[in-house]
Amino acid sequence: MHLLNTLKKSASLLAIAALATSISGCSLFGDDDEEIKIAPLQPINENLNVSVKWERSVGDGVGEFFSRLNPVVAYDKVYAADRQGTVVAMSKDNGETLWEVELHDLIEINEASDEGWFSGILSSPFPARISGGLVAAYDKLFLGTENGDLIALNAETGELVWHVDVGNEVNSDPAVGEGRVVIHTTGGKVISYDAESGEQQWQFEYQTPTLTLRGSSAPTIASGGVIVGDSNGTASILIANNGQQAWTQSVGTPSGATELEALADIDANPVVVGGVIYMIAYNGELVALELRSGEVRWKRDYSAFENMLVRGGRIYLTDYQSHLYGLNQEGGIELWSNNEMFGRKLTGPAWHDGFVVVGDLDGYLHWLNPTDGTIEGRYEVGGDGIFAQPVVDGTTLYTQTRDGDIVAIEINSGS
Repeated sequence: MHLLNTLKKSASLLAIAALATSISGCSLFGDDDEEIKIAPLQPINENLNVSVKWERSVGDGVGEFFSRLNPVVAYDKVYAADRQGTVVAMSKDNGETLWEVELHDLIEINEASDEGWFSGILSSPFPARISGGLVAAYDKLFLGTENGDLIALNAETGELVWHVDVGNEVNSDPAVGEGRVVIHTTGGKVISYDAESGEQQWQFEYQTPTLTLRGSSAPTIASGGVIVGDSNGTASILIANNGQQAWTQSVGTPSGATELEALADIDANPVVVGGVIYMIAYNGELVALELRSGEVRWKRDYSAFENMLVRGGRIYLTDYQSHLYGLNQEGGIELWSNNEMFGRKLTGPAWHDGFVVVGDLDGYLHWLNPTDGTIEGRYEVGGDGIFAQPVVDGTTLYTQTRDGDIVAIEINSGS
């Protein structure tokens, strides 16, 4: 998995690439003795039993590539895709395939132009390299690609509704709401499109640092604004109607003697609850911000790039070392921590039938007691590991593995 994001200066690419290090499973700094080891799984007291409702394979998965590709549940269907461009709609009841499309059959992509070596990367032909989404809304399915595509499919049939070339890699979920689709590209662009037609409405751009983490935070649409966390560690709200910046606030402050030590990206998605935005940065802090003004309510020292879970007055998060925390939502006071699975590349947490659940690099799901962080249950789905935050609909959890398996899991009643 590469750490480097798109670099503007090709001459510096090779030099900086030599510094790139996996951000999950080993330390960014120090010698080999300081590397984060992968914790072996210890026996637990099983207090719940789970069973597989159904399992299906979708294409070839994402392999070892960085990806934020996730399944989504909507319209009584589960939608999933692989990196190459296979998109499938399945019955959420039994996993039966309802439709399946190949993006390269729907969209004609031009060969690389002669405008320079970098333009060839941005306009490369398929495979699609799907990396952003999936998001379902307005009877459509929205997704983004590393090739710089934003695509809308008919959610009922899989037919192409519209497709635009955004000119930058899209590897986070599009934000969909208030009649628009907003994307945040790795090149520092935030672009709004009409959800019905795909027509561009506005574009906001910020200066990105030379070296960033691999990935970008998904925007969030709320109360007439677009909330964005950028690769400089800054939170902003853009006015949804015109893209003008309403306010900015520092979440992660770049510091350190080297570019690696100064990484302060916001890669986790913003979470809005009531009038408060919760955001977290890598090498930064967890902050609660006023939605209207950006004023800091409180901040705490945590570093993370996985999505958080905010529920029932608590914040649950996975930090960059795969330590898990439960915090009080009002003041960010730590209620519990679980360090038993450090280095296991844990996903962001999800809520499943009264438990906090995460996936790991070996394809295990772990259910934790939300009160004290004790591991209450564990199940191995395999599939070369789980890379995306699990998705829950009702009492059913859906998880996607690196080799393309979609597994629907339920907690057995009476367990």
